[in-house]
Amino acid sequence: MPRVPVHGSHRTDSRRRRRRGAAVLLVGAALLAAGPAAAAEWSQFRGAALGHAGDAAVPLAWGEKTNLGWRTALPGAGWSQPIESAGRIYLTTAVGRAADAPSGMGGVMSMSTWGMQSTPKDPVQWRVLCLDPADGRIEWSRTVVESVPKYAKHASNSYATETPCATADAVIAFFGATGTLVALDRDGKELWRREFGPQPIQNQFGTGSSPVIHRAADGDRLLLQLYNEDSARIHCLDPRSGADLWKAERAKGTAWSTPVVWSNAGTAEVITAGEGSVIAYDLADGRERWRLTGLDTSFACSVVADADGVYFGTSSPGSKAPVYSIAAGHTGDLTPPKGQASSAAVRWSKTKSGAGMPSPVVVGDLLFFFGDKAVCYDKRTGEEKFRKRLPGGTTAVGSPVVVGTRIYLVNEKGRTVVMEAGPEFKVLAESTVGTADEVFWATPAVVGEALLIRSSEALYCVRPPKP
Repeated sequence: MPRVPVHGSHRTDSRRRRRRGAAVLLVGAALLAAGPAAAAEWSQFRGAALGHAGDAAVPLAWGEKTNLGWRTALPGAGWSQPIESAGRIYLTTAVGRAADAPSGMGGVMSMSTWGMQSTPKDPVQWRVLCLDPADGRIEWSRTVVESVPKYAKHASNSYATETPCATADAVIAFFGATGTLVALDRDGKELWRREFGPQPIQNQFGTGSSPVIHRAADGDRLLLQLYNEDSARIHCLDPRSGADLWKAERAKGTAWSTPVVWSNAGTAEVITAGEGSVIAYDLADGRERWRLTGLDTSFACSVVADADGVYFGTSSPGSKAPVYSIAAGHTGDLTPPKGQASSAAVRWSKTKSGAGMPSPVVVGDLLFFFGDKAVCYDKRTGEEKFRKRLPGGTTAVGSPVVVGTRIYLVNEKGRTVVMEAGPEFKVLAESTVGTADEVFWATPAVVGEALLIRSSEALYCVRPPKP
């Protein structure tokens, strides 16, 4: 597929390849550390370890008077995950009449939301917020863009669904509705911005792919996936300036997934999940390393990976809902032969098994998918360990979080189900925050001993009582 390196000299490419070794070692270490005992920061979507929060002392259960640190009402609406960096919490929101509160699964199923939505006529303010983790106080709010949206969104989505990412010195936010990528310093002062234009999304469902930062000894890299109905590009940028390092294109088509960096047997790769296929690129220069095709749908969720392989599943109305387990150490076209569910590269695959929106997690040799059910597979063989309906009678949309040997999953009504990350379905606790009017679609985050849970109206901090 086409790739467009910005710094294209042979000498520059050679230097990058020589520096790749240090970067790969860091990538591999981060992935191998993504187990229960690993310390993990939460400075981007799903944190630095793809949903793992190490052995954080997050409470097992909570209530209105127990283990609830604070609740902060938020302006506007958004499904972006809260993140933390250098002692500050960041999140994004969209404010205005056109950015009304999302309606949750009721909006998905309502006949009134089927078909194309009306284009808004009122302006929206796209904002970045900074909060104090100690008490939830909003320290500052910066309006990055104010305009009338070019495209509508689905009633269940928001105009601020993309999660920001952060370094110790800056927070970087992307708003797909306007195509604005912006970096702010710790005080909210703008450092740089790029304008990619409003993203035309299938059926005007709205955008959702988040930017992520990969840290390495040879320089940090910012990854931004722009998969829409007009084109499909992934940009690798310098997070200090926003300048392109390389970009790669594929066949156009909408996807809401977020790219993942993985060490494939010693080579750092960027994995992207899009319409009909999953493609991996070399992190150093954007060259395609492998692809798997033949999927009959796109991705609302993202892939997950560990040192042994890449795992993904997806689903949409009318699709085959596939799930795949790909072994490390392979390049080229990894698509299994027609009529076969496995190959040298694909350990196993299944249909009627993929989840819709929550991204999967892998814990040891177990692979977990969620939606209205919890499904567990042996990642090596595909053996199904269990398939159980989740308590509470409603679905989960936000992705799960792994804390030690527990999995925390928040459903759309604000009920958090804590289950054992084992081969048997075992619910350890259930707790609820929020009111009947609030909807919970955002992925929770772990900051120290706290679990941050975002609703359509507020941000909640669940944590042990202070001594």
